[in-house]
Parts: sequence; C-alpha cells; structure tokens
Amino acid sequence: MSIEEVMKSYGFNLAASCAGIASYTRWIKYQGKRAYISVTDINEKGLPMTLGEPVKVSTYDLRSGDDIIEPQRFESLQSYLDTLA
Repeated sequence: MSIEEVMKSYGFNLAASCAGIASYTRWIKYQGKRAYISVTDINEKGLPMTLGEPVKVSTYDLRSGDDIIEPQRFESLQSYLDTLA
C-alpha cells in the first residue's frame, strides 16, 4: 500500500498550499470550530515519503488559518498514525 493510500485510509487527502508545499490534510471540528490537520515532513517542505520518516502535525482554524493547537513533531509518520487508531 502506498503512503497516499495509507493516509486516505485515515481520512487524509493530498493538498497544496498557495506556496506550492504539499501536505496531507483532514477536516475536523475543534471546540465547535471548523479546522484542519496538516501533516508534512519534519522540515515542512513537502510530504513524508515513508512511514518511518519524521513528521510535523499542525492544526489550523479553517477561517483564520491560525494554529489552534501547538504544532507537534513525531519521530515517524507511523507513530503519529498510531495515535489515531
């Protein structure tokens, strides 16, 4: 199974920012607000390529684009996905 297929199975879709940086995103509700989770490689330069790669996970308010949860770093994409199971 490809990384994209794995991410889809957790409800994430491929997205790109205005600056052209790719991420996996998932829409959520957080404290009654529409928000989204963004998963990128640890340097925020693009997508993680393997389940073992370190990642940064950010949660943003959909309306303002502001962080609503302090961004978190995970030692691997798999360790982040394990928190969702």
